[in-house]
Amino acid sequence: MNRIVISVIGRDCPGVVYAITSALAKEKCNIEELSQTILKGQFASIFIVSAPEGVREEDVQRVVSLSLEARKMDLTVAARSFETETFESGEETEPFVVTVNGSDRPEIIAMMSSIFAEQKVNIESLKAIRMPDESNECVLVFEIALPMSINRNAFRQMLQAKARSVNLAISIQHENIFEAIHRVPIV
Repeated sequence: MNRIVISVIGRDCPGVVYAITSALAKEKCNIEELSQTILKGQFASIFIVSAPEGVREEDVQRVVSLSLEARKMDLTVAARSFETETFESGEETEPFVVTVNGSDRPEIIAMMSSIFAEQKVNIESLKAIRMPDESNECVLVFEIALPMSINRNAFRQMLQAKARSVNLAISIQHENIFEAIHRVPIV
């Protein structure tokens, strides 16, 4: 089995996931991992699949594209070989959640991510939400892998100083604490 990464992006409509997954199933590709979201009516997904020997990236891209086109769905498909080497800092990390909120402006994500990059902190997930009202407020949620060697208090102070300098509110919490606080009880 060879692994292939497939990304699909475009205008959302009902049946997109079915069109993609049924095409993959016909090619005998097993979905190992998948992430999918809708942003303001735009579909975005990434699939990691195991494909039988002889099934190439271009084959998978073609069959998924044809499946979408047959259903008159306007999405772009890209497939490439899965690279087994991933970012590894060589150091143990802990999961933290950084939330930022305040007036939206173009440089907020670049500003915050520059600190993460300088400190060798990997962003594992990022969600940016602009409030639907006229307030121009935004909320960013960064899920990061914080290396154990980083002084937590100094890192927190660095983030807070940067946020304060542009009138943003910021919070950093260990993922376990964040989830405990934000967990919705099921009754």
